[in-house]
Amino acid sequence: MQGSYVVWRSMGRPPGAGFFSIVTSILAQIDIAEKKGLIPVVDLETHPSIYQEDEALMGTRNAWEYYFDQPAGRALQDVEPGAEVSAGTFPRGYPYELSGSTRYKELWDQYVKPNSATQSFIAASAENMAISSRTLGIHFRGAEMRRAKGHHHPPTLHQVNDAITWILNHYNFDDLLLVTEATQYSESLHKKWGSRLKISPSFRLKYQNSYALNYAPRANHKYLLGLEALRDASILSQCGGLICGRSNLSEAALMMGNNNLGVQNRISQGTNSGRPYVSPYLWYLKAALPAALGGFSKWSPDQNLAIK
Repeated sequence: MQGSYVVWRSMGRPPGAGFFSIVTSILAQIDIAEKKGLIPVVDLETHPSIYQEDEALMGTRNAWEYYFDQPAGRALQDVEPGAEVSAGTFPRGYPYELSGSTRYKELWDQYVKPNSATQSFIAASAENMAISSRTLGIHFRGAEMRRAKGHHHPPTLHQVNDAITWILNHYNFDDLLLVTEATQYSESLHKKWGSRLKISPSFRLKYQNSYALNYAPRANHKYLLGLEALRDASILSQCGGLICGRSNLSEAALMMGNNNLGVQNRISQGTNSGRPYVSPYLWYLKAALPAALGGFSKWSPDQNLAIK
């Protein structure tokens, strides 16, 4: 029997690695399994993530199997004794962003197999929200990302609104789809764009991280956070255009929707400091300062706007 290669992802820094950070790491490790001539088996049961529920869900505690089938059809319980196990860290030499390598798209298409419950959920969401090529997607991530050490700086509200205005004036979109984890962003953008704006029904809070709550605000909250992240990336990928910052969910949407997203604007403006006494404040300082004094630049169509 062909040997197994057990792949997993360590939790990382609190509150833990996000959904598509985990997926990217798993894909990189699956590529390593291929090179070794071994069968990849994902183990997010023995090695838990922030998406693992306390009790079995759909007959399993392997969080990968909440959403996907095993990549090569081999169950965790069928792994032979002494099988090789990955280190669980992000492999060296692989891009951290899903859209950063065509190899990730190849691996995704071959090995990432949403289960029937996941497929039904995503299909129903896309139909209910009437997503089409005339929908301009917006992924607006912020909140704790503004303060996270070493992470990409998210865009400001002014930059996002300027990007929306310019693209709507120059391209033929009928409506907008907003994906955000922050209630303050959904409220602000709805106030400006009104009924033209559709908002993903994913769970969100105002000025709080949904992943770091000390209580469960709904049944199966951890599972649903992962399912909603997967759904949101998928429906964004089905839009005709996308405005986003630099985050793993945006990168997943770009990877999945490369042939759909005719207008792409990834607002990129550097990374936060790695110093703990600087990182909580740097984004806010740069957002307040004029560009001439080191602040963020005003949005312009010259900033990472791609037309396909």
